[in-house]
Amino acid sequence: MKKDEEMLILVPEFQREIFQKLINKFKGSIKASPILRIPAVSIRGYKNLNFKSVPRTIINKLIEHKIINSLELKRQIISTFNKAELTKNNFEKGRRIRNEKLKKWKQEIPDLKLILKKNYLNFEKWFFSYKKLIDFGSRKFNYIKKEKDYLEISYTTNSNKEKKEFILKFPRKIILDNEFLYFFGLWCGDRSGGGRLGICNQNKEILGFTEDFLKKNYQNIEKILYISKNLKEPDIFYNKKFIIDKEIKGWVLSVHSINGILTSFFYYLLENIEELLEHLSLNIFFSGLFDAEGNVSLYNKSFRWACKNRDLVKIYSKFLGKLDLYNNYDGGCLVSYNKKTFYENILPYLRHKKKINHALFLCSGQGKIPFELKQVLSYIKKNPLKTQKEIAKALKKSKVYSELGLLKEFGFILAEGYPLKFKLNNKNKLLGGN
Repeated sequence: MKKDEEMLILVPEFQREIFQKLINKFKGSIKASPILRIPAVSIRGYKNLNFKSVPRTIINKLIEHKIINSLELKRQIISTFNKAELTKNNFEKGRRIRNEKLKKWKQEIPDLKLILKKNYLNFEKWFFSYKKLIDFGSRKFNYIKKEKDYLEISYTTNSNKEKKEFILKFPRKIILDNEFLYFFGLWCGDRSGGGRLGICNQNKEILGFTEDFLKKNYQNIEKILYISKNLKEPDIFYNKKFIIDKEIKGWVLSVHSINGILTSFFYYLLENIEELLEHLSLNIFFSGLFDAEGNVSLYNKSFRWACKNRDLVKIYSKFLGKLDLYNNYDGGCLVSYNKKTFYENILPYLRHKKKINHALFLCSGQGKIPFELKQVLSYIKKNPLKTQKEIAKALKKSKVYSELGLLKEFGFILAEGYPLKFKLNNKNKLLGGN
């Protein structure tokens, strides 16, 4: 039957009569089946009025075999309609009703202030409002168990064209401790995609923290390695691997739980992030965000949080300003030059070792000397009393002004003469260990 078939609604007694005539003429529905090119059971269905309308093509066959005539038919037609148009109208009507319900249920999701308590978020209250948005169609909740500290739910949905049961757990309360604040900052910067709640990163400390945090909140962990074609695999455990065929080579590990409901809750927090940050410890949140999206610029002695979302830039700049850690936005990063505040408020909570080392060096000249500065020191050690221009040319750099400035500021090198010529400060004991 064609999707755009014209359908006829007939007087019921007439419909019953003509299909009985058909059966009588061909001595049964089985023998009549090839004539109408429909199953015998369908012929009996039309006769017994199980179908409320008849396709025009079947009616034409009945006329062709003199079961009915056109004049008789006209008197017995109640109405006609196009099947495709009716289907479309029914879909649109259903979609409209569904959207109206979803809109109403979405409005019932509580405002952040109603689930935000002194030291926790009431996930349970949010969940029972959000549940209405997903507990229909192919997805059905089988049970919801309330344990002391967590909820366990079972739901059935279609997965790869098969109905499958999924069992998930959620903390009834999400405690607003340092671990959550740091994780939320990480997630805002390096979150996994889709219905996965987790972090995409390379740093083992960050990935290890993510795994521990998710397990603490009753999540099952999955690790997926995304790696460029022909690239050597890192020494890291994973459950699945996907090869990426792109010009830019690299890899990243996603540590996450497959939990679309908890992921939706975090997006709910992101939608309300300005209100949420009013109640959080800002330095720990921005430490997590820095480990995800931050970098230390030795070139212009700054700390930078990468962000291109205009709404988030506006919000982040507001709260970084409260920490005295916002100077300007350069089109890609929120920039701060305040070394003292960064050292006291952000550095103690960082987990990314390389960023810790670079920040520690920029703030106080301590720790392992960054590679780009070590290159400059090595050259000066072998070639003392060279000018800035000569050093830059030898190292094939456009300039080394910032590097020389940092090394001089922290006592690694000395300058003399004009134009300035640089040599090692042999009194600096750190040089021997780095």
